Amino acid sequence: MDKFTALILLILLSGCAAQNTDDTVSYNDEDLICEYVAKTGSNLKRKTCMTRELSDELRKESEQDLREAWRKGQTQAHTNI
Repeated sequence: MDKFTALILLILLSGCAAQNTDDTVSYNDEDLICEYVAKTGSNLKRKTCMTRELSDELRKESEQDLREAWRKGQTQAHTNI
């Protein structure tokens, strides 16, 4: 459950944060992606760096987890009717 929550927060924070060209840096030789992301409820941003491969993997896992949670929620709603 902690992994699921962390992935959702990562996607929500990265999607909601306004990103300037100064805030996001990509290093082609190492293929790193660095972002400044603020935690929920905070105005302070922290620099988070990861490889493009890891970023894509986290995004795909998060999308899959959200789809599964939505599907389970829909299934539970139908059983309560």
